[in-house]
Amino acid sequence: MTRQRFWLSLAMGSASATALLAASGAAAQTSDPVAEPAPAMQAEPQTDAADDDVDTVVVRGVRGSLLRSIQAKRNADTIVDAISSEELGKFPNRNVAEALANIPGVTVGRDGRGEGRDITIRGLGENFAITTFNGRILPTDGSDRSFAFDVLPSEIISGAEVQKAVQASALEGSIGGNVDLRTARPLDNPGTHASVAIEGQYNDLVEKGGYKVSGVFSTSFADGTMGIMFGASYNKYKFRTDNLGEYSITDGTEAAYGVDFDGNGQINPDANGPAFIWPDYYSVGTVSGERERIGSAGSFQWKPSSSFELTIDGVYSHYDVTQHNYRSSNYLNPLGDDGSLRWDPASIKADANHVITNFALDDLVSEVLTTDEPRKSQTYQIGGHIDWRASESLKFALDGYFGKARDNAGGRNRFVVAGIPGASAEFAARDNGIPDLAITLPGGRTLDQATNDDFRAHYIGIQGQDIEDRTKGVKLDGELSLGGVFKSVSFGGAWTDRTKTVSTIDNQYTTSCNYCGYPFTFGQLGADVVRPGNSDGILNKLSGNFPRNFPSFDIDTYLAALPKADANPAILDPNSCLDATGATIPGCTLSPYPAGYSTQVIEPDLPASYRIKERTWAGYAQINFAGSRWRGDIGARLVSTKVSSTGYGATIASIIPRAGTQDNDVDFNPVDAINGGGDYTRLLPAANFAYDLTDGLRLRLAASQAISRPTFGELSPAKDATSAQSGTYIIYDAGNPNLKPTEADQLDASLEFYPSNRLALTLAGFYKHITNFVSTVPVDVTITPTAQPANQQQAFPFVEYQVVNGDAADVYGVELGGQYFLDNGFGVQANLTYNHSRAKSGDVTTDLPGAIPFSANAKLFYEKNGLGAQVSYSYQSRYVYAQSGNLGYLPVKEDPYHEVSASISYDVTKNLSVYVQGSNLLGSDIQRFNTYRNVPNFYEYSGRSFFAGIRARL
Repeated sequence: MTRQRFWLSLAMGSASATALLAASGAAAQTSDPVAEPAPAMQAEPQTDAADDDVDTVVVRGVRGSLLRSIQAKRNADTIVDAISSEELGKFPNRNVAEALANIPGVTVGRDGRGEGRDITIRGLGENFAITTFNGRILPTDGSDRSFAFDVLPSEIISGAEVQKAVQASALEGSIGGNVDLRTARPLDNPGTHASVAIEGQYNDLVEKGGYKVSGVFSTSFADGTMGIMFGASYNKYKFRTDNLGEYSITDGTEAAYGVDFDGNGQINPDANGPAFIWPDYYSVGTVSGERERIGSAGSFQWKPSSSFELTIDGVYSHYDVTQHNYRSSNYLNPLGDDGSLRWDPASIKADANHVITNFALDDLVSEVLTTDEPRKSQTYQIGGHIDWRASESLKFALDGYFGKARDNAGGRNRFVVAGIPGASAEFAARDNGIPDLAITLPGGRTLDQATNDDFRAHYIGIQGQDIEDRTKGVKLDGELSLGGVFKSVSFGGAWTDRTKTVSTIDNQYTTSCNYCGYPFTFGQLGADVVRPGNSDGILNKLSGNFPRNFPSFDIDTYLAALPKADANPAILDPNSCLDATGATIPGCTLSPYPAGYSTQVIEPDLPASYRIKERTWAGYAQINFAGSRWRGDIGARLVSTKVSSTGYGATIASIIPRAGTQDNDVDFNPVDAINGGGDYTRLLPAANFAYDLTDGLRLRLAASQAISRPTFGELSPAKDATSAQSGTYIIYDAGNPNLKPTEADQLDASLEFYPSNRLALTLAGFYKHITNFVSTVPVDVTITPTAQPANQQQAFPFVEYQVVNGDAADVYGVELGGQYFLDNGFGVQANLTYNHSRAKSGDVTTDLPGAIPFSANAKLFYEKNGLGAQVSYSYQSRYVYAQSGNLGYLPVKEDPYHEVSASISYDVTKNLSVYVQGSNLLGSDIQRFNTYRNVPNFYEYSGRSFFAGIRARL
């Protein structure tokens, strides 16, 4: 069905339904909205009623939270799911993202440090959703639009709603769903209330602890016309993650490499013959660090009369992460830099999928590397809101806000490598696991026996991005009551202005490769840089013979040792007798490094920087209908967006190989600014309808058009080819400022059953036809340097990761949720989601990346006589993580994920409780494969975490 026919059918159907329902409403002679099914779920503030009174909602605890969430869903004008705090300052989960995962259709993505960070809604990834805070767009400290939920402590959030269907009056920009986080308002619960909690934390992988202190205060005054609320949280703890951080693969034919990969005794001369797959880089290691988070939120309310209310609120977050990554990294290509074969031909084996499963390798440089990846994020937003009833039939709401987020990591990320040339290794693939890689050092030693006399200085990468995101906006909403079936008309407009600036600072073009080629050992410098590995090893959950216990180094110690090579006659520069073309100067004698050569020169990197400015104007009109057992709305939102984009690019002047390495000396032409941008206007219609089939049984239907905007990084025109310095011919950040928004036609239906306040059941179905979705496609390009010396290779094959508006995708699914409370204090909540999608990108057709086919959550809890306990389980099935990995024809798939968490608490007194909690009790890990089970992509394990604390409330 074409889009025009879709909306013509919708309009005709809506007109017919409205006429029919108007007639029924007139016959009933009523203008009442949908009657709430009995019994109504009314929560009595600060009540500790007996659990066996089934008509009373217990406000505190899980039961009260679930009941308030269901009431929010019932009262919503469209299809909404919600979560609510158990009480002031106590969100249902430790993390906002993980709490949202209790909602049907929502799955959480983890940051590898034991916390949820982003969410997927109905199979659509984080970039298809928008996150607002009290209805306002939140700035983000990352390079894209998606909000990192880990910057907000859960204690400052009182609730959240996920709007799955669209109304014309709602903020545009979301196909997956709109997540609105809310803070508590003091006049919602008049009086004085406070809570404070102190908690200790422990992780069994890092074997060290942390702590958290939080508190919330709320009070009303001036005869209940004014109120203030303030909440704050401070958290500091250590973490560790073991992982297979890089397993990049490549492929090639026997003709191209001159290698008998399949072992049949001959080399296939066909250049278009089968391509064999092998690991290019293999890197395992551990990440450790410390995380510090400060968060606060506050609000002021003034309500002098029933016709006027003013609210001023704000949020602030400071997030500081110190992170060190220690890795054993190995380049396993079959050919050396001079084109000679490094693999033993007799050891090579391949399977039926042309995956190389075994080989023995000589001339290996066994590298260790350390990265420092700090994150120093600050986010704040302040806004004001006025509700004014101008007359009995006319009311307005005016809202304005300003927000800013920044991360000052420019020049603070460090990637430093040392290596041991002349090593050898044996490789063997494993199904469903990490391949074996047994490394032998010169002299027959193992990797853990390496010392300062073995490791040689190599690459020093210092970089990072200063990111700033500014958001501001104003919106005006009005509603005119009409009476009768045509209940009211809603109208309004909005203006938003957002500027994302990414400034990269590094040494990529200056000193990063001063010591490439492993010119000297730390022992030659008389420096003690290398330290022993972790005696308990890494990745102990997995079987296999791969580097588990290897030496490492501290970057500051490494850099402090390098000045000992400056002007040192015992340390000679191997490149001092090479001319500009890389050729040896006849009769030249090697000389020492000059004085000051070790000083790292860090400067702005314009090709990796950009500035995107986006302004949007929107206006809408919506007609609201209502009858005795039904209600609905139909309207349209007109959106106009203008994008201005500035990036930078530099073409390559020359690429000259560095003798004895796979690295290159790359010279770039002067950087030029690249300006671009575009604009687009979209009319987005939407219709919603709800009908009470019987008391307690409600049917909802919705249809809409929606858009999701490209990320800011995708809009950047910048291109970065600096990877050529390390011999990896890839062009990253090939964005496109002329990208259009992804568009979707959406249909939603739900059936909600509320027979009593004990039981709630919901069944929902959805369908989305998505066009113009943005994807990253690897494209083979040939780069010809503009000033390449005549004695060097003249052209180079690169892979450019281009961002394009892709083909269409279809997503549909079913969601089922329910909760039930027993008189004896037990209760259960559960939901499951089935999602099906198909997406095409180039010649590859898969499920839509990030679309999880099946997910489920279940929670069993008990609350009575001051004792509270719960066990939660979540499951995510295998899904397509990326449609194109290192090889465009091998999608990356992530394995199923299971997680169990549990908690128990006890009220020592009415105002004092103690608790113990545990998360990831199954010790679950994240595993990804490049389609085939013996071609891994990524593995990560973060350990089990445990928490114990005390909480007091007033």
